Amino acid sequence: MELRIQKLEEYKKTLSQKDAILEQNIYSDALAKYLAEGGAPMDAVTLLAESYIGAPSMCNVVASSATSIGVDSQKVMREAIKQKLKERFDPQRCDDYFMSAENQQQPPEWLDVIIRDEHWRQTIYELIEQYPRCAFLNYAVLRIANSDYSNEIAKLKTASTYIQVYNSILTESFSSIVPLDDLEFEDRLPDIVRVCCEREETYLYAQMLLQKLCENEDNMPFIRLSKELEKAAIQSGQHGFVDILKTYLSAAPLQVSSALKAIRSNQQATPGDIMVLYKLYSSNEPPHVNHIRDFGLINTMLKTVFVPNSGTVLKPELKEKLIYLIAYATSKNDTKAMEKQEIKQVCDTLTELQIALNDKAKGENLTGAMKSIVKAINIPIGSMALLLWIEHTSIHTPYFETYFRSSEVPVLHLLLDEIAYRHPLQRPFVFQVIKNCLRHPYQNFAPEILMTLQKAWIDRLLYLVQVHYTIPVLVFMKQTERDMDDSLTVHFVQKVLRMAQPPYTLAFVEHMTQILLPITEMLGLIKNVQTAVLNFYDEAKDDRNIVISDSLAKNIDHICTSSVKRKQK
Repeated sequence: MELRIQKLEEYKKTLSQKDAILEQNIYSDALAKYLAEGGAPMDAVTLLAESYIGAPSMCNVVASSATSIGVDSQKVMREAIKQKLKERFDPQRCDDYFMSAENQQQPPEWLDVIIRDEHWRQTIYELIEQYPRCAFLNYAVLRIANSDYSNEIAKLKTASTYIQVYNSILTESFSSIVPLDDLEFEDRLPDIVRVCCEREETYLYAQMLLQKLCENEDNMPFIRLSKELEKAAIQSGQHGFVDILKTYLSAAPLQVSSALKAIRSNQQATPGDIMVLYKLYSSNEPPHVNHIRDFGLINTMLKTVFVPNSGTVLKPELKEKLIYLIAYATSKNDTKAMEKQEIKQVCDTLTELQIALNDKAKGENLTGAMKSIVKAINIPIGSMALLLWIEHTSIHTPYFETYFRSSEVPVLHLLLDEIAYRHPLQRPFVFQVIKNCLRHPYQNFAPEILMTLQKAWIDRLLYLVQVHYTIPVLVFMKQTERDMDDSLTVHFVQKVLRMAQPPYTLAFVEHMTQILLPITEMLGLIKNVQTAVLNFYDEAKDDRNIVISDSLAKNIDHICTSSVKRKQK
């Protein structure tokens, strides 16, 4: 009898909860069982009636009133429910109920419903950041990842906590980068890098998976991603771990791995390391070329040979051996037999370029070196060496202070244009050199001459736009225009709009708008620029393939109306 009374009291408590009559399954789970245990029907009715306060109805009335005065009641209600849910969420009770044996076999129907709603997915993400060990939340995240929302999951700090979720993210991420171009790859990279480099074990897992993909698939995207992960891990202070794993995965001979580790650690090639690698790679049975076909390693070797004061002073015979290693690493082709003649040609070209830049590059026009420069610029590794030398000459020597004339395009600038034209894959490196030089605080210049030099560097950016390396340049101008004179931005905008022809992409219109916003008032002072801007926006608005958002349209209207008003004044 005592047990029966206890059950009746439990059912009474259930029936006495606020708005119990509105709870799902209240009749089957509480009322029917209460009556079956001998509870009085009138008592049950009284309990349900007294516990009713009508919270949902009151919410509907408040929402209706809010809507009538222009408030987004749906958004307000969602945020209120979200806040209450976060305040009252109990991960232990949640796991005890939803992850029990009987409930785990059949997930609640409402879970898939809320997964399709961005607002509630975001709520789950916020909860799992707060309760990363909640089994139900991790199960929900896995369901989200399997529902084609892996891009969202990749941004979570806890994305790599569970192997199923992590596997799902890596599978989607690695598959998606294969068809991407360079710009799209750069956009996707930060999220992938953050997930893969979160901890040592996630980095290890990702690199081993990439190693397998490189062996069995079209490996270029995966090689690049692997290098980006290495770079990110080193920047976060994991240099030693990266070296150990790299040595293990490459399966390089001990002598090779030791020499490469020393070069990477010291960021310079010492005579001892050069001799070890040269003897191995000039032997009849050289190690695999992949061990030295590494961008960071090749870049370090190029600096040692072509950049003065790079840290290591080498005798001519050691420079020859280092040039051989550079030529071997960049000439070996996995799809055909090694041609020693090709390596010799690259060696001869690089040696000739090194001597010319060191001994013959005199005066404004580099008299005596141009023949060797023109020859070297035809091969990619030659142009990369030249890029390093141009950056050093532009920043660390008085070349521009001595030879810059406002009426002529500097020879170094013409060489940058030529490299960008001949080698499309090197445009990001040309872009980086231009950015470094444009940001450099040149000394000993009269203000007007310095402005002209900066304008000449802006013209190099414009040439990159001309060869279709557009969006990175626009992003850079948007980020740095506040640090440069407005006249340089106006010059850039004028030239870009002169080159651009419809149809435009939405990204182009958005970036140009962000560049134009800070100089809106200046546009009205220069008639031809103002006309070009107005025509540009008229053409963009007429393009049915571009969907202009309300915020973008507002900015466009501000630019157009402000420039017209300024002109009228």
